[in-house]
Amino acid sequence: MILGGGTGRRRPAGRGRDALCAALVLCATLLLLAACTAPRQTGSARPSGAPPTAVVPTVTPGSVPPTAASVPTTVATSAPAPTVPLAFSVDRTLADTLALERFGRRVAGTAEEKAGADYVARRLRAMGYAVTIEKFAVPGGISRNVTARKRGDDRRVLVLSGHIDSKPTTPGANDNALGCAIVLDMARIFAKETPPASLEFTLFGAEEYNDGAHKDHHRGSRYHVAHMSKAQRGRTIGMISLDVVGYGAALHTRTMRIGPMTMSDYILRRAKKLGFRVTYSKDPGPTGWSDHEAYEKAGIPAVWLERLQDPQYHKPGDTTAHLQRSAVRIAGRLVLDAVRSMNAVEVARITGHKVVSSGE
Repeated sequence: MILGGGTGRRRPAGRGRDALCAALVLCATLLLLAACTAPRQTGSARPSGAPPTAVVPTVTPGSVPPTAASVPTTVATSAPAPTVPLAFSVDRTLADTLALERFGRRVAGTAEEKAGADYVARRLRAMGYAVTIEKFAVPGGISRNVTARKRGDDRRVLVLSGHIDSKPTTPGANDNALGCAIVLDMARIFAKETPPASLEFTLFGAEEYNDGAHKDHHRGSRYHVAHMSKAQRGRTIGMISLDVVGYGAALHTRTMRIGPMTMSDYILRRAKKLGFRVTYSKDPGPTGWSDHEAYEKAGIPAVWLERLQDPQYHKPGDTTAHLQRSAVRIAGRLVLDAVRSMNAVEVARITGHKVVSSGE
């Protein structure tokens, strides 16, 4: 109970409590306003060079709160790191070459050739590709072509190829595990990159097979081309066969001269741009000596890349250890440059058709 002044009379208890509460509320309000309007001090000075913090305006009674757009902020940003295109890898290529070599002599239709086909199919699937297996009969067994595709800016297709099989006299590193391995490294690179033209990676079976009749050579590529539709042939820009490119002083483009020379001409132009010495040499084989044969006969621009100066050609000494890293590097870099440089103008030069848009 609170007593009043010296009158001796008692004040009503409710009024005293009300006055006290009002006084307390007033004090609390004044303290709160002082805290809101006083400059805010940080515990430590901002380090030299640090970005300023955002400044939020004070909201006073009766004012309109600022919109989010009116609140100045400083956002730390950094430019994204430029994407560096993947480079051709000699080490990865030789590792795949050795893996195929270790399956032994991969004669067409044998378990060793199948093991090689299974290996390249696994490698392509591990890169994220859908893989197609074409099976076809050869005397004494079944051989296989392994194919994967990558859509490019242009739906028309460039074929990159090697052959899985070897002669019965050799483990076939240069002829032609290496060609397959270079194609696999192209697949690795373009799994992460969209090429200007669409790509087909095909590793053929039974290239070496020949039972004495010319018609039995290059069975895998002949089977593949024979089963292409008219539309597929029309969309094929050309074909590059990588076959025996890992040893020797001279790198050649070869054709049978029965089809267009434009793919060979294109590779020679790209080699000159890169400063690589590459020359043309006609394929002397009556039925061709590599898988470009079937494409040439179908009227598709095709070229065979080769260095046919290997003393271990078709011999037991054709091993990965025998290969020349410099020769492998040049072949890989040349093919990679040819793929990346195949714009619409180059496609028109190779195919003889007009320049078309990527959607055609």
